Amino acid sequence: MKVFVTGGTGLVGVHCIRALIDQGHSPHVVVRTPEKLDRALAPFGLSSTDCEVTVGDINNEAALREPMSRCEAVVHAAGLFSNKKEDAGLMQQTNVEGTRRILQLACELKMDPIIHVSSILALFPPPGQQQTADDPVRSPKSVYAATKAAAEAVARGFQADQKPVVCVYPGAVQGPFDPTVSDGPRMIARYLKTGQVLVTRGGLVYTDVRDLATLIARLLEPGKGPRRYMFGGHYLSHANLHALLSKLTGRTLGAQRFPASLLRLMGRLNDLFSAISGKTSTLTFEATAVLTQSVPCDDRPAIETFDLKPRSAEESFRDLLKWMHDTGILSEKKVGILADGRARAS
Repeated sequence: MKVFVTGGTGLVGVHCIRALIDQGHSPHVVVRTPEKLDRALAPFGLSSTDCEVTVGDINNEAALREPMSRCEAVVHAAGLFSNKKEDAGLMQQTNVEGTRRILQLACELKMDPIIHVSSILALFPPPGQQQTADDPVRSPKSVYAATKAAAEAVARGFQADQKPVVCVYPGAVQGPFDPTVSDGPRMIARYLKTGQVLVTRGGLVYTDVRDLATLIARLLEPGKGPRRYMFGGHYLSHANLHALLSKLTGRTLGAQRFPASLLRLMGRLNDLFSAISGKTSTLTFEATAVLTQSVPCDDRPAIETFDLKPRSAEESFRDLLKWMHDTGILSEKKVGILADGRARAS
């Protein structure tokens, strides 16, 4: 199947390209700079010559229609992340209007399936003790999460019209060969550099990007109609993450303990300061709510339907840390005993 891919130079997109090729599909990637795609694909032993490439971006409908008309399916993984309020307009244009444009074109061209990579943030906070693919779209206040929720509402609108749009909801996506070094891995690297891990009530769900890419490649079967799949990954309490990082590195990492209520109060105060000063803070109330109120995700429908065998949390984090050491993000001292094993992440 020939598959049109957006966001091909990002973490999810580049792993999807590899998974598509491994499964015998032919990716057609829209990029602004082919050289950036070459750099992102190099760790896999691939290059832009292994794909069809269109130079353009998702905000230019005229440049998209012709290459999309030559494809059968879509993987829409493009998105812009920023915590800065001044980037709100650009994120609205890219994450919301870009999604609307891609999905609308794909429907007009009768492509099937049309895979939209969403986020659990679009459905946060969850209404129950487990987050599911049928949870309602929420109204988050942070600029990024708000655009993901708006994009999800767009996708569900097409699903309501029985268009073959498939929504996938990952959690904090991470893994080796990250072209952008996303916020999640940066947080893990910061823990190891400082030797201190935040330990508060609650936890987070961590999605191995390789497992996510495998799921997306297996979703490429036409005629199944609109569908939704939760794929948050492993839920780790902050205490369990602290223990896992200590075990993997063999280091005695400190536990920076904060009461959840105090952490959320700090988020509210930062929100107030931002409103007065116009300066952006990453520790918003919404961010502290995600840190302290996230719940496990019901990934069973995706795992059972597509016979997936997700990596363990230990394997996922081991490969991530090894890759960050191999690329110089983390020193030998920071990864501890993992530096003794020279095998690269697969």
